[in-house]
Amino acid sequence: MTEIAERFIPYRNAEIIDMLCQEGSLDQKQQQQFRDFCTILESLYHFEFHAKVKALKNYYHPFDPDQDTKTGRIYSPEELQQYETKLVANLSEVLNDANYEQLTEDDLNYALKEESLFPISLEIDFADFASYMIQRRGDVVKKTTIKKWFFWTQEIEVPTYERVVMLIKFKDSEYFATKGYKEPPFDPGSMVIKLFKNIPKADLEMLFPNAKVKMRLSDKLIMGVPAIGGAIGIFMKTGAGLIAFIVVLMALIRSLFHGGEVTMPNATQFAQIVGGITALGAIIGFVVQQWTKYKTRKIEFLKTLGDSLYFKNLDNNAGVFHHIIDTAEEEECKEAILGYYFLLKHPDGLTEAVLDHTIEQWFATKYNTILDFEVDDALRKLKELELCTYQHPQPDSEIVYQALSLENACIRIDTIWDNYFQYNV
Repeated sequence: MTEIAERFIPYRNAEIIDMLCQEGSLDQKQQQQFRDFCTILESLYHFEFHAKVKALKNYYHPFDPDQDTKTGRIYSPEELQQYETKLVANLSEVLNDANYEQLTEDDLNYALKEESLFPISLEIDFADFASYMIQRRGDVVKKTTIKKWFFWTQEIEVPTYERVVMLIKFKDSEYFATKGYKEPPFDPGSMVIKLFKNIPKADLEMLFPNAKVKMRLSDKLIMGVPAIGGAIGIFMKTGAGLIAFIVVLMALIRSLFHGGEVTMPNATQFAQIVGGITALGAIIGFVVQQWTKYKTRKIEFLKTLGDSLYFKNLDNNAGVFHHIIDTAEEEECKEAILGYYFLLKHPDGLTEAVLDHTIEQWFATKYNTILDFEVDDALRKLKELELCTYQHPQPDSEIVYQALSLENACIRIDTIWDNYFQYNV
């Protein structure tokens, strides 16, 4: 796998804490203090993100096709628009906290144009959507082995997104009625949210709920060339009988219209009629056979698509919120913990640029992990929690950040936690 610098930190929060404690800068007592500090910090972010998941579920409720609770509330068009706007804004914020990136039009065009890893080609009607949003995390290149011909296989590199989140709102029922959809496979006006894993960049289109299978050029050639060859063979074998049948049939029709009487065909003509009907039956049978092959091939394609999505789907609709919130909570904690630890390790303080380089270099040299650490986000959190101080050592110099001592940092976040829950009579 080829690594590309990403904002996402690919280690669990607990593992990051263990890595820092084993790093050697803290004695036994300090390690325990540091772990206590991290525990309270995790609790602060868990409380904060619990409120965010409640807000997301509330804004999503009018559009949720899976809701199983009753409500007497009827939302006005204005309220629905407000809820949709707030849902998209809040979800985008959480995805950013989880270090996801917005997919661009160029990314989608790449997927629609590039050859798919799977033996399937799809077309998407974007006009079915009132709106949509796609974000991804983990831009990597993975190696996979594909089957080419018979027993020959080939190892190829596949640009892949490790996580993809998709939000799609469908247009209303009136729109689909004009398109001739009597019962579309989704609820018009509803909104679906999906979370997938390990999606090749060239296969993004398979995630859309209105994807329709179409034949690729190679599939058309595989079916078309034998079909044309077979058709030529059929016509060569049955052409004479078919022509004779047509001649006899036309003669009988002329005699009916011009003479008023139908002359019974003689033995030769009867044989020609039987041969013609046989030839026509053979042609019809051949056409039916080719159509059956096409339908079978399409069913195989749909099975390939279904099997792929079954194993790549991680969560759906409101369930996605819990998955993303958990990731965002971890990412926020990891950034704050790393920023605090490396400032603590350098009592004289570090500038933003030096702190950024120090953390990225530590991951690269000790764990062979390439990161684009969000140092500005880490420092923002530390300043908000008042876990660091900052000053200009000299006029016009860069700001130098210094961490509070472990003792004072624990007191500070414990005070914040205690003041979250107050009941004033």
